[in-house]
Order: sequence, then structure tokens, then C-alpha cells
Amino acid sequence: MSGGHFGNCGYDYYKVSQFADELEEEILKNGQKREDSGYYGEEYYPAFEPETIEYLKEQLPKMKKMAEIMRHIDYLYSGDHGEDSFMERVKEVEAKYG
Repeated sequence: MSGGHFGNCGYDYYKVSQFADELEEEILKNGQKREDSGYYGEEYYPAFEPETIEYLKEQLPKMKKMAEIMRHIDYLYSGDHGEDSFMERVKEVEAKYG
């Protein structure tokens, strides 16, 4: 499967997925000391309150779900999925994320 119908072949769904993966890493590092120099020489990762972190964690599965659905829509419009296989795949994604 190749996709590439939307976003001038930019695979925007990958960008959403990558954003979610990077956010997940940032959440894990919340307030920790950096081993590298970081941005602008910052010694610590940004530190957010537990309520904010919890909200961000709640968004991760939504972002990942949307990225997967976007990919299948792209495949549908690229001719890589027929309507039946498209609906089968998005139902699998819906079941995976609830």
C-alpha cells in the first residue's frame, strides 16, 4: 500500500503519529534533568502539573487513533483500499481504541 493521495504525498497521518510519539516521550520526561544541553541550554525538561500531564496522556490514544484512520482514508482515496477493506480496517481501529 502506498497512499499519498492527500497532502501532496506528504503523508500527514505520519506527522500526527510522530507528534503523538514525541509527546509521549516528553510526558515521560516531565521535569527531569536533561542529560544533554537541551534547547537554549535548558537543564531540565519542561515541568507541568499532574492535571496537565493527565490531560495530555488522555489525548495520546485519540491522536494515535486519528492518525490510523487518516492513513486508511488516504489508502481508500489512493485506491489501495476498496470500500469493504476500508470499512473493515477502520472498524478494527475503532475496536482497538474503543
